[in-house]
Amino acid sequence: MDWLVRMNAVLDYIEDNLAGDIDYDVIAKVSLSSGDLFQRMFSNFTGISLSEYIRRRRLSSAAILLSKGNCSVIDVSLMYGYESPDSFSYAFKKLHGVTPLQAKNQGVVLKSYSKLSFQVHMKGGNEMKYRIVEKEAFKVIGSKIVTSQEENMKKNAIPKFWDKVNADGSAEKMCTFSKEQSVLGVCYDGKPDGTFSYMIGVVSDKTSPDFEVITIPSAKWAVFECIGPMPKSIQKVWNDIFQNFLPTSGYEHAPMADFELYTYGDVKSPDYKSEVWIPIVPKKNK
Repeated sequence: MDWLVRMNAVLDYIEDNLAGDIDYDVIAKVSLSSGDLFQRMFSNFTGISLSEYIRRRRLSSAAILLSKGNCSVIDVSLMYGYESPDSFSYAFKKLHGVTPLQAKNQGVVLKSYSKLSFQVHMKGGNEMKYRIVEKEAFKVIGSKIVTSQEENMKKNAIPKFWDKVNADGSAEKMCTFSKEQSVLGVCYDGKPDGTFSYMIGVVSDKTSPDFEVITIPSAKWAVFECIGPMPKSIQKVWNDIFQNFLPTSGYEHAPMADFELYTYGDVKSPDYKSEVWIPIVPKKNK
């Protein structure tokens, strides 16, 4: 499967460049996807962010070098991309529980995080309800933040943004610009380093000095039904999309925005309805 080959090719690239520079532009090229999309896929598969995986692998490799006793702490810290021995020592102790100098002593217990490898595991068939929709270009007006998958995983950046928009009246105000009974959460403008813009907005052709406007191009979409309380139900849908639908459907995620559609209602209700919209194109033959 192409997606499996690409994911493992990225892991090989990372492994070959642990002691050096890891270029996120290269990761995007190897994975044939935008940097932020690959990082979202990676965290869905592994449960950790890509940058955290790289940190663990580098610090694990650094521990092996230090335990051999042939390299200085300064040399190892520079080798693995740390600007100073102090920042390296802080990160090393946080992971291993001992300082880099202590790691040179015999008998010291260190942690080892081995290289990941993506493999296909056959699972029971999970039912996913979706439809294919062709939609003309449309505009979304709303509020946005710039974040990353790591920041969202560690600090709940997007849920906190939703809380803010609901609390300060922005959500209520933007809804006056639209006739549709739904609010969108749009991921767009992804960068190779994994950062992306996230907008909470509504479909509308109107403008306002209080909000930003983005245009979603015309596209073919796979639209996935989601029923259940937020955020667990929609997180499960995303997991199924990345782990089941995209690898087997014959489609790829097109290089443009995707979004979640939230209907009005009690988001904690077991019957709450929402949708995930991902732009799709046929997979290229290799």
